[in-house]
Amino acid sequence: MTTKQFNKSMLATSLSLILAGNLAPYAMAQEQQEKIEVIEVTGIKGSLIKSMDVKRSATGVVDAITAEDIGKFPDSNLAESLQRITGVSIDRSNNEGSKVTVRGMGPEFNLVTLNGRQLPTVGGRSFDFANIATEGVSAVEIYKTTKADLPSGGIGATVNMLTAKPLTSPGLKASLGVKGVLETSNEEGDAITPEVSGIYSNTFNDDKFGVLLSGSYQDRNNREEKAAIDNWIPNVDISASPDLELTDNNKREDGATWYPQNSGYSINDNERTRINGQLVLQYAINDDLTATVDYTYSKLEFESNRNAFGVWFNNGGNVKSATINENGTYTNVAEIGGDYATNLSRAQYENENKSLGFNLQWQASDALSFEFDAHDSRATNEGAGLGNDAFLIIGNTSCGFCEDAGDAFGPNTANINVKTNMVDANGIPLWGFDLIDGQGNPQDELTGADMGSLFGAVSQDMRENDMTQFQLKGEWVNNDSGFVSKVSFGASRTQMEFRETKAYSQNLPAGWWTWSAVHFPDDMFSRVGIDGVLDGFSNAGSKPVDYYMTADFDQVLHLFETIDDTIAPDIYNDGWPEEVNGKFQAGPIDNDSRVKETTTALYTQVNMAFEVADRPLNVVIGVRYEETDVESAGLERPAVAMEWVNGNEWEYVYASEQTFSSGTGETEEFLPSIDIDYEIMDDVIARASYSRSLTRPPIDALGSTKNFLGNPKVGQRKVSVGNPQLQPYVADNYDVSFEYYYDQGSYVSIGYFNKKVDNFLVNVTTDETIEGLRDVFIGPRADEAREQLIAEGIQPSDQAIHDRINENMGQEAGTRIGSNENDPLASFAVSRDVNLRASRLYGWELAIQHMFGESGFGIQANATIVNGDVSVNRDITTPQFALVGMSDSANLSAIYDKDGLSVRVSYNWRDEFLSDFDQHSSPVFTEAYSQIDLNVNYQVNENLTIFFEGLNITEETQRVYVRYPEQFLNGAQYGARYNLGARYTF
Repeated sequence: MTTKQFNKSMLATSLSLILAGNLAPYAMAQEQQEKIEVIEVTGIKGSLIKSMDVKRSATGVVDAITAEDIGKFPDSNLAESLQRITGVSIDRSNNEGSKVTVRGMGPEFNLVTLNGRQLPTVGGRSFDFANIATEGVSAVEIYKTTKADLPSGGIGATVNMLTAKPLTSPGLKASLGVKGVLETSNEEGDAITPEVSGIYSNTFNDDKFGVLLSGSYQDRNNREEKAAIDNWIPNVDISASPDLELTDNNKREDGATWYPQNSGYSINDNERTRINGQLVLQYAINDDLTATVDYTYSKLEFESNRNAFGVWFNNGGNVKSATINENGTYTNVAEIGGDYATNLSRAQYENENKSLGFNLQWQASDALSFEFDAHDSRATNEGAGLGNDAFLIIGNTSCGFCEDAGDAFGPNTANINVKTNMVDANGIPLWGFDLIDGQGNPQDELTGADMGSLFGAVSQDMRENDMTQFQLKGEWVNNDSGFVSKVSFGASRTQMEFRETKAYSQNLPAGWWTWSAVHFPDDMFSRVGIDGVLDGFSNAGSKPVDYYMTADFDQVLHLFETIDDTIAPDIYNDGWPEEVNGKFQAGPIDNDSRVKETTTALYTQVNMAFEVADRPLNVVIGVRYEETDVESAGLERPAVAMEWVNGNEWEYVYASEQTFSSGTGETEEFLPSIDIDYEIMDDVIARASYSRSLTRPPIDALGSTKNFLGNPKVGQRKVSVGNPQLQPYVADNYDVSFEYYYDQGSYVSIGYFNKKVDNFLVNVTTDETIEGLRDVFIGPRADEAREQLIAEGIQPSDQAIHDRINENMGQEAGTRIGSNENDPLASFAVSRDVNLRASRLYGWELAIQHMFGESGFGIQANATIVNGDVSVNRDITTPQFALVGMSDSANLSAIYDKDGLSVRVSYNWRDEFLSDFDQHSSPVFTEAYSQIDLNVNYQVNENLTIFFEGLNITEETQRVYVRYPEQFLNGAQYGARYNLGARYTF
């Protein structure tokens, strides 16, 4: 029998014996049995060489990232390390790596495991790497081809994080690291925040008992500056606007147009605290039996205090002037009587992950071994403090019941200009307004005397996912002759119980559009200049507005809670719902959705070795069977009516009693796989693989409830509906690759992949009516009011129409208006996931890694090109399918590692990609983004290393648009992050 031979390097052995922590059958380290002297190798170069050795010795297409030293991963964020792997791109949240896309397949298509165990996620299937600190991770394996013994779920890839185990590396091993973090964008909080991490591992009783304890604490303060247009509404009719000046250059055959809804800027001061810890206890009961108990914990706390300010439009009924370009986009709009306001908000949430595991390995004989693994894990996400989002709207737009009319203000015209984005790929919308006082005279600036309160609201959501998983694995190794070298088999049972609750206060009135500034001390508001805000965008210096008014959130909140009708009779609305008990808080739970998913799996896999032309040919064939049952149930409080509160504010009226919903679903799949590798010449390996894999739908999409999203403002009425009968995505995957390992740490590779995916899930949005929900805005009373206003030469703004309806009905101005039987049914954008179609995805992966001999220099470069029939057509206005996240990507790293000094400069680029669909089924694109990072380590002596890290050192900005570049949706600017620290190993 001829078997595949590979001379394992000292570096790879160091990885497996010192850093490796996974004892699962598919861990790379256990494939090598040689007994050689252990030499610990550290540094950037050592990490790259060890990772290359893992890739070379693997079956199938596998990449890896390994720790440079105990407690030291190449990057401070796992996702940011993964993005340097061929075919891997990342999504960023708050300028930090969050989720991964592999070979064009977005985060939902990639399964993340911890030491071979599936991790629960809250809502979807995508794991957020921002929750995990890197210090306790020794390696990450990326399986781009799947095998029968791998858990299912990753059509794109299976990403397995490995943590250390004490018996794997006997004796005392320890590391302590401290770091100071400086965010160049930070304006609030501490200028430098701390990060502390440590890992301790030791063995006792002749290395039969081991203990490992690791932990980290990280605090981070940063500022994010954002520009946004909330929504692009299709086909808004502005023809009723008196004296309209319209320039229409639309060349679309269908005549479709898109009108901007609101525009503004925001300044968000964020604080993120992350705590990670792991305890591992191992006991070698005898030479053949080893037991392991481990507990893993992570918690991320996030708080964001925000100032958002901008203009709010009234949906086109009172337009002074507008320009439509050839794509049908309104690139310049001026409305009369639009709103200007400031949003003070505080968002707080906590992510917590807990996992308790037990593992038992038994070497039953020289040829037969078994492993039993079980874990009970939970992931939770819930609002903290006031809730996920608590906001207070301050400002005013009309005199109303003024006590001092001279202090009243409002914008005479508000405008949005997005023309610059047609020719400038790095621009933001420019907006402004003309202020008038209570007598209708121009007013130069806002003052504290102008500022009052309008309304506020709080949302409080909770999501939790409890997972229990049992895995039994067996392996028979052929110690005699024959082409079958190994047979693996096993069974598993995985159960997830997902729960999601939603609570929303509705709008809590604090003056609405009537006068409230007299109740707020003028000196509690301050003027803040914004000359340097968003200055990373090329046209930011042309902002027409260069300041905003703000106040302390807690002071304003106090007044929100204490000003009521007893203080200002006949000015405020009737008050807050009884459910909030006079406190600024979310009301009772409106929706409670629960999903129970149980998957049973069986697999068998055969490893075979042959000799072809005196060279080893290795074949692995396997099949996996999975059966999944879904049970969903929920309580929901449906909306039974809508009320027009005032201006452009609306609210739902919910049923007094909750209703129950339920549903079931079931699937079963056979998943065959075959991997072949052949060393066609010395150091040249050819690989070919076929596998069938699956990804299950997001677990929150399997619910049975109907959710009314937000408030029913005109143009923003959205409802989502669950579907427990969704089928999994199923893919037939084909891979071919060639790898040439021409020197130590140096290789070049090329690979082709082709995925045919069936049951692609499509979120379909349709315009639907819902029984009982009627729309006064397009009813006969509103039409009558518009006609009267136009005849009298009055601009028919939303507020004017609302006031006129009340006047016609003999009601006081500001009275809520409900619908009646004469009003037509309202139209809602109802979204639901459905299995629609099959599609093909294919592409190329190119990589090179070269070490320049003993000079210490090296380079690493790779590129991924992805294509397929899953692209979006931005000109189509009807719902369509396209794959979110597909994009080309490239990486280039230059390294130097010699005489204790390690330096790496890395460039990462990701091309523009489809990132979402908006509420009107329009495609949303994230523009191409690149980033440069710097990493420097200096080993002072055998134990002490000091290091410096720079992330996004060129301070790049990010930009997102809808359909066409001029339909700007949002842009963000963060700045650079610098870390300086030291690490001491024992």
